[in-house]
Amino acid sequence: MEAAKLLKKLDKEDFRILMAIEIGMKRSEYVSVNNIKFYSRYPREETLFRLKKVHKNDLIIRNTSEHEISYTLNSIGYDLLALHALVEKNLISQLGPIIGKGKESDVYSCMDDNENIFALKIYRMGRRSFKNIKKYRDLIGERGHFSWLYVNRLAAKKEFEALKKIYKLKLNTPKPIGYNRHIIVMEYLRGKELVYYRSIDKPEYIFNQIIDQMRIIYQEVNLVHGDLGEFNIVVDEVGNILIIDWLQWVHSGHPNANSLLKRDIENVCNYFKKKFKIKSNVNDILSKFYQK
Repeated sequence: MEAAKLLKKLDKEDFRILMAIEIGMKRSEYVSVNNIKFYSRYPREETLFRLKKVHKNDLIIRNTSEHEISYTLNSIGYDLLALHALVEKNLISQLGPIIGKGKESDVYSCMDDNENIFALKIYRMGRRSFKNIKKYRDLIGERGHFSWLYVNRLAAKKEFEALKKIYKLKLNTPKPIGYNRHIIVMEYLRGKELVYYRSIDKPEYIFNQIIDQMRIIYQEVNLVHGDLGEFNIVVDEVGNILIIDWLQWVHSGHPNANSLLKRDIENVCNYFKKKFKIKSNVNDILSKFYQK
């Protein structure tokens, strides 16, 4: 990961310049040198010197098309700010290899000072295309100006909120350790996504585990996953299951909650029927979610 290699090369003044650009990006995509100077509280000479350094390290993008030179953070610069904050809070001390790569995020192993191993999830929405913007409308609302860096920040916050609520239910779900900007740190749980198993022992037991976990989460903390399928259900070697990727969750009181819940159940039922010949009735299962 490029940002991790640069952590020790930058001074606190460099991070302050990056944060000044981040503040300015709330108002516009590119931030003028004068505004960076204002937000950083540095003299112009120091501002220009630091801008030159972070630009040389490919952490920002320069725009010279306007009458005044301006800058914006790129994804590496944003990664660096988040990693720096997590290190400063003593949540992590070392970054390990990448252990998962999806459409919307990358997952790395990491470690703290006590050698506890965690998973570090970095949101990368917008990496593929802007066509998915409707999918994230719940996150960004109707803002005219937004950056994908900010969307990723909102996504991490939303998932972290869900993880905190679900962890209290003691369902073998990962303990949320902390988050900053677009990065979440959580307990590392071994296992792999259901889709990657050619066969599993006791598929009916696994199916019931998934449905039970969905039901408990729905009844106890009022959450509907909203995007559940074989790609975001993790199964370990002893049959424990874990529902991951809670970006699309909605509260049970949301206008679309019932249809999303039914779709989640249908996805699980259809997969187990097709792959493992497990028969089930979606409406019967759904009715039990509404009984407490």
